[in-house]
Formats: sequence, structure tokens, C-alpha cells
Amino acid sequence: MTATTPMSADEVSEEVLEEGCFYLIDLGLSPEAVADRFEISTERASGLAKSYGSKLKSGKAVRGDFDRAFWEDVKKEAEGDVKLTFLSEKGFHHAWKSELKKLDGPGLMSIYESSKDFLGSDPNQKFLDFPPPKGYDPLAMDREMRKAVEVIGELLAEKWKEESGKEKKTSNA
Repeated sequence: MTATTPMSADEVSEEVLEEGCFYLIDLGLSPEAVADRFEISTERASGLAKSYGSKLKSGKAVRGDFDRAFWEDVKKEAEGDVKLTFLSEKGFHHAWKSELKKLDGPGLMSIYESSKDFLGSDPNQKFLDFPPPKGYDPLAMDREMRKAVEVIGELLAEKWKEESGKEKKTSNA
């Protein structure tokens, strides 16, 4: 399951659906948005949220900070925010795109330059100054770059078509 692929109800246990519906609605997503994300009806999403709320009140379930943080991350991803891994002069870091937007220009430029230098460095020398991030997959960077190049290529092709269309309309007028 990828971050961009919605989960289907038959792939998720009833308990997880209940918890997810409860927390996501509690965090401000509409029952319709939650239902769409889990590919269930709005009525079912509301019912599952109410059911989990009842479990919390009766003590059958316990509200936890970890659970809330997890569902906050799910909400951010559902709203299009992206968690990024980057490099600064202090090492590797993870942050949400929305958090990085709050940085000033020089801070962002420093992160950009450090990360770009890392990408351009010799693959055998990348971790002499800093240890690799936990769970590091040496091929992950290449996969991400290939994916980015493909998406950017598609965007450039669309842009070229738009510009070509505008030029034709202008020359025909």
C-alpha cells in the first residue's frame, strides 16, 4: 500500500477502521473525506467513529499519544503534505513539507545545497561524514530520482503542449 493509493475496507481490520475514522474525524477531516480515503460509505465512517468513541468512554479502548500522532501523520498525507528526508550540516533529518515552508530563505537554501551536494557526491563516499539513515536502502535514492525525472518530464511535456497551443492560437489570430 503506498501513500497515494487509498486503502480498501477489506484490507483493513474493523478495529483499525474504527480507530482511524474516530481520530481522523476528531482531527477535523469530514466524515465524507474519511469515507473516501477508506473507500467506505460516509454513514459507515460516522458509525465506526461513534463506535470507537463509545469504546473510549467505556474503557474498552484507551486514547494514546502515539495513536493520535500516527493518525495526525495520516491526515497530513491525506491532505497532500509530504514527509521529506534531507541533509543539513548536522546530518540527516526528516520533516514535513509544511514544516519546511516555515523556514526562512537562508535556512532553506542551506538545506537545499547540502542535499543537492549529497546527491552529486560519489556514491561510495556518501556516508563518510554522516552515518546512513535508519533503514537505508542504497537503491532508494536512484528510484526516487527516476520517479522525479519521469514526473518532471511529464510536466514539461504538458507545459510544452500548452505553450505550443498558445503560440498556434496567437499566430492564427
